[in-house]
Amino acid sequence: MNENKRIPDDKYRIIKIGKEALFEFLYESFIDNEEEFFDISDGTTIVTSFDIDWDKREFICIARNELPEEFEHLQFDVNTTELLSKIEATTDSLYNGSKCYVEISKSDIDNL
Repeated sequence: MNENKRIPDDKYRIIKIGKEALFEFLYESFIDNEEEFFDISDGTTIVTSFDIDWDKREFICIARNELPEEFEHLQFDVNTTELLSKIEATTDSLYNGSKCYVEISKSDIDNL
C-alpha cells in the first residue's frame, strides 16, 4: 500500500539541530555530492577532511587522492583548522554550475 504522507493542514513539523548534527549534515552532504563539488569521476578514489569555524561561520573541505594501502595508517597531512583561517572562500555557491574549489599543492598550503 502506497500511503500518501503529508503534514496536516493545522500542524507544523519542526527540526532543530545542534552543532554536531549540523556538522554531520554538512559532512554527509559533501560526501553525497563530492564528485560534483570536486569535479571527479569516482568519489571512492579520494579521502577528505573537514572543519568548521563556528565563530566565523565558515566550513572547509579538503580532498586528495587516496593513498596507497601501505600509507593508510597516516593521518590527513593538512591541518584543516589552520587552513580554514588562512584561505579565502573559494565560491559563493556550491550549485552555480562553475568550479567551487581551488587546486593547490601541499607545499603551497604549507607556505600560506
